[in-house]
This record gives sequence, structure tokens and C-alpha cells, in this order.
Amino acid sequence: MRKLTQQELDQVKKAIAAKDLTSAEILVEIYDHYVSHLESKSIGEFEYELFELEQKFTSRFCKEMQLDFQENAEKEISSLQWSIWKSYFTWPKVLATASFFTIFLLIWMYGVNLSRTLALCLPLVFGTCLNGWLWYKSYKRVSKIRKLLKSHTTLESSYLPNSVNQFVILFVTSNLIFQVSRGSELFNSSQSLIFSISVLAIFAAIVNYMYSFYEACKLKSKTALI
Repeated sequence: MRKLTQQELDQVKKAIAAKDLTSAEILVEIYDHYVSHLESKSIGEFEYELFELEQKFTSRFCKEMQLDFQENAEKEISSLQWSIWKSYFTWPKVLATASFFTIFLLIWMYGVNLSRTLALCLPLVFGTCLNGWLWYKSYKRVSKIRKLLKSHTTLESSYLPNSVNQFVILFVTSNLIFQVSRGSELFNSSQSLIFSISVLAIFAAIVNYMYSFYEACKLKSKTALI
């Protein structure tokens, strides 16, 4: 096994960059495959082997790979998130979950309006910070890949669209809570137990949903560019 020369590496990078891929993970996977395959060949075989790789990994084939990977990435992160979400209701994590939302229920039932507003804003603030942090970390990591492979396309992690979906869900449900709280007179009083439990249930779902997504991304960051 030999090491490719800088000139050979530049040829590989040029060939891969020409495929106009947008998934950073797929770009890295193809690059690693090219390099490992070519390093197993002699110098005299380089041009022929690179040509053979290009015949197999056409632009169309690579974009089909990219599409499949993006679909699998969405399923993978969702499955991981769901597993983490369920773990919040297993022993001993359920104690922390119950304690946190008991505190929120007490704030909602006995706190002043400002306290309730701050409690309701928590999921939106948390979700915004989470998405911003994920995008920033991913941007830094993907920028290094773009610079290394000299790609001129807009690269991003295939897992990032999930972050956008999470933020949309968070924004919509948070606004729903605010609208429900404004119409609290329908429940006789904002301190009514039924109303408080209803708001708590929505709030609990949002916070658990967002935090499970954060933990899922944290786990995937070991192997994905997020």
C-alpha cells in the first residue's frame, strides 16, 4: 500500500468536486473510497484505475447515493430520537422528568403572569439555541471538508434538514401554547387544574422532543458532520 502524491490527490479531488454533491458525508465517503482503492494500486495504474472509478461513480450514481443517504439519515435520527425520548420515562430518568415538570406545574398554577410567560418561552429559547449551535458546529466541520476537497458547491450535513424540521415543529407548538393561554378564560381560570395539566402536557412533549433531538445529534456527531 502506497501513499498518493499531492498531484494524484489533486486529481482525485478535482474528479469528486465535479460531481456537484451537496452531502458532506457522501462526499467524504466517496473520497475515502477513491483514495483507499488507488493507494492499493501501483503508480503506473493510477490513471487507468481513476478512469474506472469515474466510470462506476458517475455523477448520476453519486446523486442517487446521496438521495438514499439523506432518506436513511432522516429515519436514523428519528429512530434514535424516539428511543431517547422513551428513555425519559424509564427508571431512574423518570424521577428527573417528573421533578422538572412538577416544578413547572407549580409555577404555572401559583406563579405570576411573568413567571408563566418565562416558563412558556423556555422551549422556544432552548430550541433556537440548540438549532443555532448545531448549525454552527456543522458549518465549522463542513468548511474544513469543503476546503480539503476544493468543492465549489454548498455542502451541508445530511442530518441538518432534521434540525430545520424540529425548529418548525417547536415554533408552531409554542405559538399554540401561547394562543391557548390567552384563551384561558374558557377554562374559568388559568389556575384551573384541567387547564394547567393540559398546558403541562404540551410543554412536556415539546421539551422532551427537543432535548431528545439534542441528545440524538450529540450521539450522531461522533460519526456524522453535525
